[in-house]
Amino acid sequence: MIQKVAKVCMVPDILDQSDAQSFYLSGSDLAWQLCGSHNEGLLAASECARQLSYLRIKTNKLLFVDAQSGFGNPLNTYFTVKEFEHHGADVILINDQQFPSQTKHPQIASIYSFAGRVKAAIDAHNQQNSSIWVKLDGYSHYQLDGLQKRLIIAEKLGVTGALLNSVPAEEINKLKVNLKLGILNFETKNYPAQVKYFFE
Repeated sequence: MIQKVAKVCMVPDILDQSDAQSFYLSGSDLAWQLCGSHNEGLLAASECARQLSYLRIKTNKLLFVDAQSGFGNPLNTYFTVKEFEHHGADVILINDQQFPSQTKHPQIASIYSFAGRVKAAIDAHNQQNSSIWVKLDGYSHYQLDGLQKRLIIAEKLGVTGALLNSVPAEEINKLKVNLKLGILNFETKNYPAQVKYFFE
């Protein structure tokens, strides 16, 4: 059965959606609250971590957190994951964009840069405290073949899940992957069988 993941930004969002099974702190939404812009690249990792700690106090449910493109190079990614774990993240999402991440006009990183940041995230995290997922924003850029390649790399590096952003259902059905899958900005209610999480 598919689980719905509710977007949250401030503590009242958690209180208003107390029936949700899990929550997602989106960089885009937090940037809107703090900066008046949906450009997630305006945020620092410390701002996201601070907000995460407030949310964690109010819920013990599964909490997904947008770590964007790791806030820099692999070393930045390593310490970002450590910081987010310390502040209560259950699932930390690393995207496939260049730094800084952009919500509306993403610039997709090379597959080598993406792999380097994912490896740093895996090395940093404690398996008892958190999981590392990838957030794939570049489907329109690299299409199905590139999507499959990134999922294979992520799985080999030790990632446990992937959030697919704006990927059509018919393409998801063609994927060959053993990762847990979530979907974001999905246009139909006919969810592919292998999808476990729907991010509202």
